[in-house]
Amino acid sequence: MTDHAADSVDTARQALSATRQLTRRVRLAQRSTWFPLVLLGLVVLASAPCYRLGRHVVTCDPALGARGGVEIIHRGTCVQVVGWPVGVYWIVAFVLAYTAIAVVYMYRARSRGVGARILPYVGSGIAAGLVLGIASAWAQQLDLQGYFPTGPVAVGMVPLISIGLALFVLARVERNWPLLAFAIGYLIVALLACGMGRRRMGLNLDPTWSFLPGLVVTGGVLLLGGMGFALAERRGL
Repeated sequence: MTDHAADSVDTARQALSATRQLTRRVRLAQRSTWFPLVLLGLVVLASAPCYRLGRHVVTCDPALGARGGVEIIHRGTCVQVVGWPVGVYWIVAFVLAYTAIAVVYMYRARSRGVGARILPYVGSGIAAGLVLGIASAWAQQLDLQGYFPTGPVAVGMVPLISIGLALFVLARVERNWPLLAFAIGYLIVALLACGMGRRRMGLNLDPTWSFLPGLVVTGGVLLLGGMGFALAERRGL
């Protein structure tokens, strides 16, 4: 009787262990974490020409500081910042990028015979970008600059923050603890990106290119993270 009970316990433990291993294999098969990171990293870096397109050196007005929509950068140089080129870019880029992510995830899920809950991530990524962008524009109209990032800073920072917030959803969907840790680190980098201008990094950049260090750093973090997750997935970690 005792031997029979012991055999039953061993059988139950083996079944539980097999179930856990199968569950882990399914979760690993569902993941394509590297692809969103690499794609969004490329999207961030590719936005640079649009930022430059919206910046022009203008004559400063000593009384007003500069003409409308202007950011005074360094040594009295005034740069007029026009937000619509990069705004249009981010809207189009986010829709296309998250659509591509959804297609890749669903294709890999079908080819591997497993499910993929990617729509929450895709929806949150697009929604976060739109909501934060609208909130920033609204705050600028109400002159709430002390409470919400507005103007030239917000144009650069809001899309980067929305990418980080959506990564938390992807980490939850995939139950991916390493991705959660990466999302926290990336979000910190994105929040600091607005301060990575020419003066703070000690770079002798033209004022019209002062946004570039922040884009390079955040885009680089996403690309390196994507390569790291690709290597881990290849090794089955």
